[in-house]
Amino acid sequence: MQHDHTIYRIPLLTAFLILLSLPVNALVINKYDLPDSIAAEGDKPELKLQGAAVRSWYLMVKGYIGALYLEEPTSSPEEIYASDSHQRMAFVMLVSKMSARRIANAFYDSIQLNSPPDEQEAMRDDLERIFTLVDGSMKKGEQAVFEYLPGKGLRIEIAGVEKGVVPASKEVFNCRSSDLT
Repeated sequence: MQHDHTIYRIPLLTAFLILLSLPVNALVINKYDLPDSIAAEGDKPELKLQGAAVRSWYLMVKGYIGALYLEEPTSSPEEIYASDSHQRMAFVMLVSKMSARRIANAFYDSIQLNSPPDEQEAMRDDLERIFTLVDGSMKKGEQAVFEYLPGKGLRIEIAGVEKGVVPASKEVFNCRSSDLT
């Protein structure tokens, strides 16, 4: 029996994309400007804002804004997951201070909710390497950035400091993008 793991992610991402599939200009959420594009730099192409959402805890505490940037914007979750193009997620902190470990824990929770056990096991080594890089703390307005670099892996930046690149698979990034829904 073939196991299609995207079935776990598609309903959430589809709802997210439907809400955000209209043309996007610079977006302001909670007084923070999210640029409609990120300029090309070196071997990185220009990325366009696909959409953004606020992650709240207990329906009251606004924790962070999650923004997804794509090289090739689309309203199809399947195309986003299948694309091997450059993709970026930026998380802007809305609370006065947050540990990077809390972001790592949200990442782990997202994977637990959106991935079947066999896929989680296949990603275990990549996840352990990623979690060792996610450290420090962030203040209100600072960002945690996770970028999928085709052929290279997952680049991690916390509060403006590049932590490194983990030669992780695209599936690891796809699990992280599920956290935006």
